Amino acid sequence: GEDNGPAAVPAPFSRDSAIALPRPLTSADLMGEASGEGLRVAYQGCPGAYSEAAAKKAYPSCETVPCEYFETAFQAVEKWAADRAVLPLENSLGGSIHRNYDLLLRHRLHIVGEVRLAVRHCLLANRGVKIENLRSAMSHPQALAQCEQTLTQLGIEHREAVDDTAGAAKEFRTSS
Repeated sequence: GEDNGPAAVPAPFSRDSAIALPRPLTSADLMGEASGEGLRVAYQGCPGAYSEAAAKKAYPSCETVPCEYFETAFQAVEKWAADRAVLPLENSLGGSIHRNYDLLLRHRLHIVGEVRLAVRHCLLANRGVKIENLRSAMSHPQALAQCEQTLTQLGIEHREAVDDTAGAAKEFRTSS
C-alpha cells in the first residue's frame, strides 16, 4: 500500500486540555430569584389573561408585560423589552399549542421552567339576561373548544373566536 506518513491520532481528551466551553445553562441559572422581583415577564393577552396569572404564579413579584400575539412575547424577550416570557405549550384538554412550539424553533429562546395553572372558564352576560336566552359566545378558540359540550347543552350555537379570553371579557364589557 501507499505510505502517507504517520497517522494522525487525536490526543486523549482531558478536562485540562479542553477548550473552556461554557457549561450548559440550567433552570436555576435562568429563573433568577424565586419571587421574580425586578423581572419583566411577557405574556400573550391583555391584563387579566390566564397567561398573566401563569406569569404571576411563576414570578409573584414580577412586572407583567402584555403582548398582543405570542410572537410579540418572543420578540419582547429577544429585544430585551422583557426578561422572560410565560407562554402556553400544553393544554390538558386541548393538547399541544403547536404555534408556540413552532415559535420556539424560529426564535433563540429556551424553556427554563414549567407552570401548571388550573383554568376555570366563566360565562358572562348582561345583568338580567336569562341563561336560556343566550345565543352566542365569544372567547379564545381553545376556551371555546374546552367549553363545547356545555355551550351546546345551553343551546348557545354561535361562537366567535378572538385572541384571548380576557380580551373577550374586555370586549364584552365595553360593548355592553
